[in-house]
Amino acid sequence: MSEQTIQNDLYSNPVSILDKYTCYSLGATTLRDLVAQNVLEGVLPTVNFGKKPDVLIVDKDKHVVVFLEFKSPTELNNKKKIEKAVKQEIHVARDINAKIYVVSDGTSFYWYNPYTENRIKDENGNEIQTEIKPKKEELKLADFINRVALTISPTNDCLLKTVDCDPTNLAMKIGGILKNISFATPKDSLYTFVELFLFKYLSDIGILKGNDSFSAVYAAYENVAEEEVLFRYLNGARETINILFPLAPDNTTIINGTIFHAFKDSKGAYKCNGTDAKTFHTILKLFNEYEKANGPFLNISRDFKSKLFETFTKQEKTKQNAGKYFTPLKIVQGMVNMVDIEEGMTICDPACGVGKFLLEASMKIDEPFTLKNGTVEKKIELIGFEKEMDEKGATSGYDLTTILAKANTLIYYSNLFMHNNNRTDIQTLSKELLNKMFVSSKTICGTLDDLVENKYDLILANPPYYQSAIITKEAKAKGFYSEGGAGVEGLFLEWIVKSLKNGGTANIVLPDGIFNNLSNQKLRDYIIMNCYVEAIISLPLNTFFNTPKKTFVLTIVKKENKNDIQKHPVFAYLCNSIGETLDVNRFDIDDNDFGEAVSKYVHYHKAENKTNLPKFLADAYALDGKLKFLPISSFKTGDDWFIDNRWTDEEKVKLGFKEQTNAMSVSELQLFIDTIVEEMAGYKEELSCLTEE
Repeated sequence: MSEQTIQNDLYSNPVSILDKYTCYSLGATTLRDLVAQNVLEGVLPTVNFGKKPDVLIVDKDKHVVVFLEFKSPTELNNKKKIEKAVKQEIHVARDINAKIYVVSDGTSFYWYNPYTENRIKDENGNEIQTEIKPKKEELKLADFINRVALTISPTNDCLLKTVDCDPTNLAMKIGGILKNISFATPKDSLYTFVELFLFKYLSDIGILKGNDSFSAVYAAYENVAEEEVLFRYLNGARETINILFPLAPDNTTIINGTIFHAFKDSKGAYKCNGTDAKTFHTILKLFNEYEKANGPFLNISRDFKSKLFETFTKQEKTKQNAGKYFTPLKIVQGMVNMVDIEEGMTICDPACGVGKFLLEASMKIDEPFTLKNGTVEKKIELIGFEKEMDEKGATSGYDLTTILAKANTLIYYSNLFMHNNNRTDIQTLSKELLNKMFVSSKTICGTLDDLVENKYDLILANPPYYQSAIITKEAKAKGFYSEGGAGVEGLFLEWIVKSLKNGGTANIVLPDGIFNNLSNQKLRDYIIMNCYVEAIISLPLNTFFNTPKKTFVLTIVKKENKNDIQKHPVFAYLCNSIGETLDVNRFDIDDNDFGEAVSKYVHYHKAENKTNLPKFLADAYALDGKLKFLPISSFKTGDDWFIDNRWTDEEKVKLGFKEQTNAMSVSELQLFIDTIVEEMAGYKEELSCLTEE
């Protein structure tokens, strides 16, 4: 079989690879013809302009990614012939800036680095022989070509291992530099790190290219002064980021504000404020050193963004963010696993933080978002709300949390952005995903300002919990909140119940006051009337690093008919561990009561008859002393929902939850004192508001 026959059999002309790449089978067409026909861009006239490539794979920016040279099987049947075939055109591939050079007989595929002329190897050192057959397994092929193109360079022939990297230590180091040199607060340091991290990340995944890329900006230090490099970044790469990711109606994008300053004086000399240029250079050096040791930012840990926020807020001396608790990923993933997630759902987080609930929920759908013919197709609708303004009406001019949520989405859906990395597609994805998925409110009450009943199929949330007479007064004045819930969390819980569609589910993290305070009795009765109480899971103290409060996961399903009476029991579980240490370090551990609770609840949730469980389930559940099935009648008016009290002291001692003593533990004393102090502060604020009236 001739090489042309093999080529024609594999490729029609042209072949689309998942709408990310176009594969051209060229025959007698020259490079000059391709440039003239506007098929290729960025190819400079060379002595090879008259060459006739067999097959080119081109990205959406019309740049050559793969140069394929086809031979007949007899021309590649020994090592010497393969070497001869490789040398025939590899210099042409290099001249037109192809990332990958492949020689093939249609059965065997030999991948080479055009820069070094060496075989490309996988992360284990094996020579790559992946087939390039566009009509077969498009997604896998597109992902693999993209991965190779991003990692191969004049100094690297091997794929990097696809392990999650976690640059938290890098963030801490850079945060210290920023705080000590340029900024006063950890929040400013965090914001600055996020912008520079995105500059590096967008470069690594191929969105920032050419002079806008991290490598180009960093290389400029070899020839120009620090002040000029900073000026180039501010007026080049940074402006490109702002163009690719336009402002949302709430005035947020993935970067906001101005961090460093550089300018030209009247004589054309580059100047900057204070030590800005030197600080910028120091930070870029740290990113470069990190890459040398760990590789580029291609597979970022999905928990990085919230860990990043916690790293910086642990340094915060003020309590302006005291109501914002960022949920550990293990809790998020467990809560997502507890509920059904299906195509067509509208899912909401009314206090979305960095967006993990929504993003983890979306991972349960195969390709929830795709870009086809310039349009984003969505299998599910995700809506996250946050607010910028605090209860005193203070605003920073941007919502850092929303910026983090949008950056988080880039990490979760990096492949979607990598495969659609021309300017128009990035702008479309930014507008349709980032800007519509996360909305930042500029009002004191934020999400609580608007309530549309029966709107969402699923609500996942860890709402803020604290006392605020101002927010309570403002929200209740809207006329939406009639159930008298105490604290901001009580208002959010009422918002959630009313916003659910009939038959919809909510899984919520809530503090102990919702379950045991008399002031929340009316709200609890309202839930019983309108919802089935599916589960209450008691979480251990210090589940959230910045609050000592006792917290619970509450799972409810809104009734189709409020006259229906719940017959099945409530799944109640006591947890003493969550799979990570409950200190500031948050190391992974094997002990994970919460994971056990989730696993057992999922089986219970899927049982056909919850009032009469299969014997194998009932027997398994009976062996777990941390699990109880509580009759809904035990949640009647006047009873609290504090499930910890449904276990006797003797049972808790046996389970290892309590020492055999009558003395109050340090944690219990701390919780008791914090609760009293918080309640007194709330009463004081309410009295102050009454006095003002």
